[in-house]
Amino acid sequence: MEGRRYSEGLHQAIEAKEGVKIQPESITLASVTFQNYFRMYKKLSGMTGTAETSAEEFDKVYKLETLVIPTNKKVIRKDLPDRVYKDEKAKFKAVVEEIKARHASGQPILVGTTSIHKNEYLSALLGREGVAHKVLNAKNHEEEGAIIAQAGAFGAVTIATNMAGRGVDIALGGNPSTEEEKQKIRDLGGLHIIGTERHEARRIDNQLRGRGGRQGDPGTTQFFVSLEDDVIRIFGGDRIKGMMERFNFPEDMPIENSFISGSIESAQSKIEGAHFDSRKHTLEYDDVLNKHRESIYKKRVDIIEGALEGKLKEEILTFVEKFGYTQEDYENKEKEIGAQEMRGLEKVFALKILDMLWTEHLENMESLRDSVNLRAYGQRDPLIEYKKESRVLFDSLLNNYESLLLNNLMKANIEKQNQTQSENQAMVEERKNKENNTVEEIGRNDPCPCGSGKKYKKCCGKDK
Repeated sequence: MEGRRYSEGLHQAIEAKEGVKIQPESITLASVTFQNYFRMYKKLSGMTGTAETSAEEFDKVYKLETLVIPTNKKVIRKDLPDRVYKDEKAKFKAVVEEIKARHASGQPILVGTTSIHKNEYLSALLGREGVAHKVLNAKNHEEEGAIIAQAGAFGAVTIATNMAGRGVDIALGGNPSTEEEKQKIRDLGGLHIIGTERHEARRIDNQLRGRGGRQGDPGTTQFFVSLEDDVIRIFGGDRIKGMMERFNFPEDMPIENSFISGSIESAQSKIEGAHFDSRKHTLEYDDVLNKHRESIYKKRVDIIEGALEGKLKEEILTFVEKFGYTQEDYENKEKEIGAQEMRGLEKVFALKILDMLWTEHLENMESLRDSVNLRAYGQRDPLIEYKKESRVLFDSLLNNYESLLLNNLMKANIEKQNQTQSENQAMVEERKNKENNTVEEIGRNDPCPCGSGKKYKKCCGKDK
């Protein structure tokens, strides 16, 4: 992101020409999508255990192929079918009963929740039943590593939100543990994973499942779902609910069927597709602005490097005639204010004017983005309209940059007041010395003896 304050002197020069008041304190921020930010890297790669479900997006956005690397040891974890309940209350009641039953045998349990609210709600339910447990919800992040490391210990019950405890491997038997403790947990079936709700993305579900059955260890996973969950309610919940009511299923009786689990995953796939289309749509618009961004940033670098190498003047001379000036006019202006001062003004004005116009362009592009969506009602593609008009705006930016830069340079005036005043004072002192201090005292309203034509009180006697 970028936002810059502009110098008051430059503002005054531009305000005088354009007749527009500029607020120096205003800051405009530019934004960039994550996709275009990542694509700025020369090399891009990554590693994750759940990339396969997003392989299409990696290919279309980043041109990256997704390779599946086999696990070090064969996965023997059992992913049990989802249990579907009529409402959320019945679902959490079943979750508590499942935890109590497995906890009684000493099998370690990890429960995944979708939010801190549900995390604390389930913790309260377990507290009423007297089940000892640990809670991970990013509120006690200092202890998260130690808590999740012991999630595989005998009799451990851990409730965690999606992100809590990530990056710490769960070892059976706890950490540290003996081979006897590990074998004891293996005999109980390994770590049992419970998901209290299906997520919108299959990747998150797979991340939760992947906490168990590591390195060839046994383990089981199961999701508890209710027809009131967002994923089910949006996609196909009414159909399943109608079937349960038609067959008069009790509220506490779950449906446990691989067909329903498949329907849920199909719903997740549709949601992922909708989110991908939304991100792709945003990226298509940002790709247009990204070309402008790259061009402007390259121009800033060229200005800085051109100023260091003394080539900025050559670039400016290429468009002097375009705005009614000649090379001779520019050379005369340089002689007037000095070559060194002119080089400094060229760099400062070029950068400041470019930054100001870029800030204005960002605001215009944002307004354009909001307005083109209405063109769809006229059977016109908003993206194509956005591309056409953004090109016109960018061409205008470049033309205004050249015009403002040249006009401000040609009207530039370096104040030499301090230098002139000191020279005049020296002349007065010199005259006094020549007359051996016989000069009469100069009145404040008398003409200044330096010959400037001003009154003494407004010239050399201003500070006396």
